[in-house]
Amino acid sequence: MGNKPVIYDSEVSRELPLDGLISLYHGQGVTRIYYKLLSPNDNSKNQPYMAGHLTDLGFLPTGEVTESTSVSRKTENLKRKIKYSVKLDYSWLSPRGGIYPAPDAKLIYYPQYPEVRLSGFVTRCGFDMGGWMNPEKKGRSSGRILFFGITTSQKILAYLAIPGSRIADEIDDYPSVEISGVFNEVVERGKLNNISPKDILLNELRRIHLLNWIEGKKLSSGGVISKHAAQNAGGTTLEAELGIIQNGFAGPDFMGWEIKQFGVNKCELINSKVLTLMTPEPDGGYYVDQGVDAFMRKYGYQSPTINDRLDFTGRHLANELCQKSGLMLVVDGYDSESEAITKASGCIALIDHEGNPASIWTFRKLVEHWKRKHAKAAYIPSLSRKEVDKSKYYSYCNNVRLFEGTTFVRLLQALTEAHIYYDPGIKLENASTAPKTKRRSQFRIKSSLLGCLYEKQSDIDVLIDITKK
Repeated sequence: MGNKPVIYDSEVSRELPLDGLISLYHGQGVTRIYYKLLSPNDNSKNQPYMAGHLTDLGFLPTGEVTESTSVSRKTENLKRKIKYSVKLDYSWLSPRGGIYPAPDAKLIYYPQYPEVRLSGFVTRCGFDMGGWMNPEKKGRSSGRILFFGITTSQKILAYLAIPGSRIADEIDDYPSVEISGVFNEVVERGKLNNISPKDILLNELRRIHLLNWIEGKKLSSGGVISKHAAQNAGGTTLEAELGIIQNGFAGPDFMGWEIKQFGVNKCELINSKVLTLMTPEPDGGYYVDQGVDAFMRKYGYQSPTINDRLDFTGRHLANELCQKSGLMLVVDGYDSESEAITKASGCIALIDHEGNPASIWTFRKLVEHWKRKHAKAAYIPSLSRKEVDKSKYYSYCNNVRLFEGTTFVRLLQALTEAHIYYDPGIKLENASTAPKTKRRSQFRIKSSLLGCLYEKQSDIDVLIDITKK
């Protein structure tokens, strides 16, 4: 290995306590710390197993997704060769605080197995791993622990605790929250008090429900709370009550649970709300090739209420012609009977009467968006009112829904079954003078159908179910 430093097999690394690693992380701007107990197959040859689906890794910041077909000769089944690579901004942290970038690090998602593995994490790193990731040396040893620290700039700082090190000896006694079947998150001492994260969440939702009306607010970095009356204030107010700081990354979460608030007229109308799941812009078709202006002039229509404005709206369900736009939504590269992706380059597309794609959303693009969904999600309905001074108040209902386990395949299946539909609101204003486009591409679902996206649904009354315990 030449003159490369050995950092994880050093005396400094062996003697570093877990509290010392946490302090090192905080000094690098890390706000969340996750860890995985490595198995004998977790090494540079076999690639460490990270999750079954990318949605299990919603807590990790990731970059661009690319699709490809594996060249492996282990199988001749083309479906088994489909894979997606996800870039990571990944570096290793030494016990002395040094940073060693791993420029080739990425996640590889094999949707047909399904599994997500870590690749390229030790190549071109500038230090000697000491054989702890080499299966021919010590890369099959039990007792290794892989840490991921997530910085405020959405970078991953990895650290390896080797067997027999002080960190490895202390990890079982340190408080943590299970984030997935593979990763735990390190939490502050005394935060759990032997209560499960789910019960802590439900207790908090009960407390917030009993507060009745709460003035709209948001919690910014530094713990600053300010009044908030914008359209999204119902969500920011709930997040502020839960202590969730606005960071714009991967959706707000509370101990591994994604928090989703939505407004209703009455709490019992929890099934009647139409929710926006995601708002990805197309990455192909006429919309991209010729531009939004040209798209609107070809597929839009004159607004019935505003002069010189073209609109593009309408509910687009899979395999049904939308009368308003004259386009049909299709899912290409997915077999709904076997519930399997058949083409890595598959897509969702709007097709015109001549078979031309007006808009395309590649699976690569959609995987990137859906990955931001958490494996665990809490949906909380709320009531709202506006005061004469234009301030807003919110009351959060006692009937909440918890969902667990979502996948990209479930999204595609819900699209083919028309549970999810494309509902755009695109405009071209001042079309004949000074044209200006406003884009809104959104995929929506009725709240009563959310269960089709998850493996498990729980309907809970926070006033009754948690007080029974």
